[in-house]
Amino acid sequence: MKMIGDESSFALGFELRADPDEGGDPAERASWGALQVWVAGRNLTAGRADGVALDAAEVPLLPVVRWLVERWDPLLHEERLPRPSYAGTAASWRMDCLDALFGREDDLDRLLEERHAWWHRHGLGSALPEFRVPDLHIRRAGSEAELSWDDREWRTVPRGVRLVESPGAALLPVEQVARVLFDWSTAVVGELGDAPHACLAARDLEQRLVSLERGHRRLPRLKWAAGQALDQAAGQLRQLLGVTSGTLEETVESLLGAHGAERPGLVAHLTVPALLFRSANPRLTTADLEALMRLAIAVPEAPDGRNALANLQEHRPPPFGAMAITEDGYERALELRHALGIEPHRPLTGDTDLERILMPRLGVRVVDVRLDDSHVDGIAVVSSGRVPLVAVNLSGRFSRTPWGRRMTLAHELCHLLYDLDSNGMVGVVSNPWAPQVLERRANAFAAMFLMPPDAVRALLPVEARDWTTDVLQAAMRTLGVGKSALTWHLYNLGLVSASEREAWLDEL
Repeated sequence: MKMIGDESSFALGFELRADPDEGGDPAERASWGALQVWVAGRNLTAGRADGVALDAAEVPLLPVVRWLVERWDPLLHEERLPRPSYAGTAASWRMDCLDALFGREDDLDRLLEERHAWWHRHGLGSALPEFRVPDLHIRRAGSEAELSWDDREWRTVPRGVRLVESPGAALLPVEQVARVLFDWSTAVVGELGDAPHACLAARDLEQRLVSLERGHRRLPRLKWAAGQALDQAAGQLRQLLGVTSGTLEETVESLLGAHGAERPGLVAHLTVPALLFRSANPRLTTADLEALMRLAIAVPEAPDGRNALANLQEHRPPPFGAMAITEDGYERALELRHALGIEPHRPLTGDTDLERILMPRLGVRVVDVRLDDSHVDGIAVVSSGRVPLVAVNLSGRFSRTPWGRRMTLAHELCHLLYDLDSNGMVGVVSNPWAPQVLERRANAFAAMFLMPPDAVRALLPVEARDWTTDVLQAAMRTLGVGKSALTWHLYNLGLVSASEREAWLDEL
């Protein structure tokens, strides 16, 4: 077995073998072999057949290489799932999206089409739909690649093979994942180069692999990251502004900040505009498109080339799992309060006011915008050598109120601090289309940053039975939060049950 990569993180192995069956495509039969897929020390191709343990899947290897070559750009650059507001992995979404009830049959049909198209771009199982292989999903996640797999819907099972690994996921640097996929594909076609029936197909794939690494494919890759609806939005913007010079592609290139040389490679580094468009509603209005573009390019340079936030910033992808994400957000918030020297019991008011004192102290510029999309509450932007920026949407559902604005500012501060890519950039539009793991952590961070347990206990009687609406409303005013944020936080801290939270929410 020839192994490419590191089995403890990500590796692919193969070994050419004789095809036990007759018939079928001669090239595919000539590429018959054993395939191993390792992620985070787990052999996803381990299985059992007729009571015998297996350590690899036997499949034709050419279709796998062909799928990787043809899906390369979306596979390693597209992150956004077809539907918003999902905090799980890409592999789990494939089944979870079917759990919802649909009022209209055409909506279900559309979902099934979107789901099938996504699977063909990201699911390894789509390369070999007639074989039992792990349905490993690969998608971009900022500067990482998410590798996830789920055993709830396996492909057709030949000869009674059963895979044994349970669902899981891992986040790895996208360059590492791309290199393993590329080197494995190159090794496979290299060994098939002299095979009588497979040599022509292998040589064609070899040429296409070389072009992947050498070719300048920055713009199409950034478009996959930003969303394919960008072409239509850019066309509408050109029409609205009466632009007749240049081409649509040149406009898109300008919107994505893709002009200028970038060293060719297997993956593209995402620009701030691409990050912003990635997390925004794909059906952008022309006004919102222009507003996001201006936010991405109009941020002033930091006076000394660095921002005051830099010493506190950390590239820290969220963990997997809803509770783990929430706890991570809580932990980050308490650590920041400690780093800033804010007493655990102190609300962020007065001489520690979040917007008037802390944001300027951290070198964060706060601006107001008015977007057509009311589902957007805030936007976080960090570019190299630029002032970190938070934009508050005055037409947002929550950010239009004073208490909602404070939560939005704290939420966006989390993005600025911990959601950097490998180049130290941030671009997040906080709305249902943003990466939900980032949104969940930022929500938890904001709640804990504004309402640490000591501050809550200082304002409320020890016994919950002694609470009144007047007491809770006074706590809301002191902490500067609304009833939804307070009651959710009390629930997450274990101070009220779910039913008690609902009751207090009604009373408040």
